[in-house]
Amino acid sequence: MRALIVDDEPLARRGVALRLKRLKDVEIVGECGDGASAVEKILELAPDVVFLDVQMPGMDGFEVLKALPQDDLPSVIFLTAYEQHALRAFEVHALDYLLKPVDDERFAMALERARRVQEAGSRAQMAERIMHLLDERAGRYFSRFPVRMGSRIQVVLTDDIDWIAAAGDYAELHCAGRSHLLRETMTALEQKLDPAQFLRIHRSRIVRARCVRELRPIDNREYLVKLSDGSEHRSSRTYADRLDKWLSSERP
Repeated sequence: MRALIVDDEPLARRGVALRLKRLKDVEIVGECGDGASAVEKILELAPDVVFLDVQMPGMDGFEVLKALPQDDLPSVIFLTAYEQHALRAFEVHALDYLLKPVDDERFAMALERARRVQEAGSRAQMAERIMHLLDERAGRYFSRFPVRMGSRIQVVLTDDIDWIAAAGDYAELHCAGRSHLLRETMTALEQKLDPAQFLRIHRSRIVRARCVRELRPIDNREYLVKLSDGSEHRSSRTYADRLDKWLSSERP
């Protein structure tokens, strides 16, 4: 297995690394001390298992996972200093965690489970459990999206997004005249956005409701939707019911 270690404490990273180096079937592909670097390394290296610290300054372990494509999450062994009562969430979702300071026997058990997940090809089920945990912990809708810009990770706040366009396997987030490419499909992205704030008007367009300034009828329940930034977007009949519902729900 190819392993990545993510923890803001150098001693904690060293403790995990020393244990892994004793094993012939595990290769350490990298170490990270912050969340943004972790996102970059996971996307670049595609490790089989990630030892992920939950509590880190800036982007914590949960935000790291939310920033990754949901359909290709690695196996995760959480590293945490949580008190025992707070670990119930991991146990309910059948997710592995290591309580700091790490116990050798518990470490071996977690790693063996990661091996079984790898051998059984059941990473998809593990990813689903992780996403359920994230949904329960932080609510259903996202407040930010980390996007790659060369070797850097830039955080785009959901509140700053005016509209979103499909771009192949990516989505273009448009914010005050600037655009950012996010590796996410429109369908997956729509599920992360609050429907009270965002409207999907076309298979390739999502707009912020408060930015809508004008609807110009085109043909058979299709509109040209003009936003506050001057951009214009064509809606489709497929999403006409959503647009009608939003219009009828608005009050002065």
